Parts: sequence; C-alpha cells; structure tokens
Amino acid sequence: IGDLADDLRRNVYLAASEPPKMAVKSVERGTDLARAFAMANSGPHGRLFYKRITGEMTTALSGEYGPEGTPKTEFVGAGYRHGGPNTDLHNSADIVVVEMSEEVQRLYDRMFW
Repeated sequence: IGDLADDLRRNVYLAASEPPKMAVKSVERGTDLARAFAMANSGPHGRLFYKRITGEMTTALSGEYGPEGTPKTEFVGAGYRHGGPNTDLHNSADIVVVEMSEEVQRLYDRMFW
C-alpha cells in the first residue's frame, strides 16, 4: 500500500509539472521548424520571411506559432503571384504533432509503468 501511495503522489506531481514543459517545448520546436522550412523554401523575394515567424504561450498548456504581423494577406509570398501556397506551418505541425504525442505517451509510461 505504501508503494501505491508513493506512486500516486508522484503521478500528481508529474501530471501537474510535465504538461506545461511539454507545451513550451512543442511551441519552440514548431517555431524552429517553421523558420527552417521558410528559409529553405523561400525565393529571393521572401528570403527574410522566416524572421516574422514567432511563437508564444497563450495559456499554461497551449501556445501558438506563426508569422507575426497583420494583415496576413500582406505577408511576402501570401498572394498567388508569388508562387504556390506557403506550407511552412503545415509541414512543421506534421512533425510537432507526432513528437508531442510521443512525449505524452512517454509521460504516461513513466506514470503508470
């Protein structure tokens, strides 16, 4: 019974402390990936677009990243005349979602196994 009580106390601590760290890490990772994709995919006209990509936490457990500034239609490369759609955020999200889900699974493994 003592081991069970210790495990439950530890799980409460992990459940409260780890998710905010994971959220911050995911926003930072997504921002870094989106910037890397923007640098790799931009032409001469949008070569500095990556600098507009920022990330921030909106609550303790959620955040966002993407181009800073308004309106979105005035970003370099946003119009149809500048080539295809900008997929920097989509490509980074595809990676971040998988990495975060794996990290959540590892947290559950630490809590219950």
